[in-house]
Amino acid sequence: MRHLQIFKSGIAAALVLLLSACAPMAITGGADVDKAAFGAKKRFAVVSIASMKDFYGEKGLTQMFKNTDEIPGANTQPLIDQLAPEIVSTLDKSGNFILVPEQEVLSSNAYRSVAEDEKVAKVLFMTKDLNVARDYKYISEPQKYAELARQLDVDGVIGITTNFSLTSGKNYVSVAGLSLGKKKYSVMAASTAIAYDRQGNVIWKDSTIKQAEPGDTKAIILLDFTDLTATNFEQLHPSAITIGGKAIDVLITRFDDTIAGNKVSGIQFMK
Repeated sequence: MRHLQIFKSGIAAALVLLLSACAPMAITGGADVDKAAFGAKKRFAVVSIASMKDFYGEKGLTQMFKNTDEIPGANTQPLIDQLAPEIVSTLDKSGNFILVPEQEVLSSNAYRSVAEDEKVAKVLFMTKDLNVARDYKYISEPQKYAELARQLDVDGVIGITTNFSLTSGKNYVSVAGLSLGKKKYSVMAASTAIAYDRQGNVIWKDSTIKQAEPGDTKAIILLDFTDLTATNFEQLHPSAITIGGKAIDVLITRFDDTIAGNKVSGIQFMK
């Protein structure tokens, strides 16, 4: 079960992320929330913020056999670092728990002394490296979450994972045997939330996936040689941060709606 628990509620979203470039909606299941574990006076702490290391998407031919670290912008570390403050800020807006200030958590003896889990995730039959937001540690073991909750003297602790990808579409016309084509990229973010109580019970888990409107457009090239060019991942970072923030907004909205007794659909529109 190690490294799998935090991701299992996001498996459906991950599958959509990898397999459904054209789908307008994603089947993620409903938000699973133990309402009794939350309340306006309950105290919670965010203890893990992570992303898969790769910014997944179609690479140019010159990038196909390169390590992710060799491709500018394809490593998600700067993305999760920039998104982390927004994640904490968005969670803090919920009226259904009190969020302990980030710096209080990160500077505590309990957090500084906890042993970080290996930064890898097992999703289905794949093992993927992870990036962890600056100053955070990667926590995957339920009992380690529980121990942190007890030592931090809070009612529960939260882990957030946001994975980044992009889809591409090609439009072209043929003129006298030549093709004029262009490629458009659209950033996707799949986010998963999981929370544990002091006994190591899962009290909140949910996933969402959001897709940006097509953004970066490749130049029109004769013979449609776009597949030979390099994907500009760096140019897509601002869109990734924006759509990652929207995914977190959706997660907390679904959480608040569930607490309020409103029906939360297991089918989510991606745009």
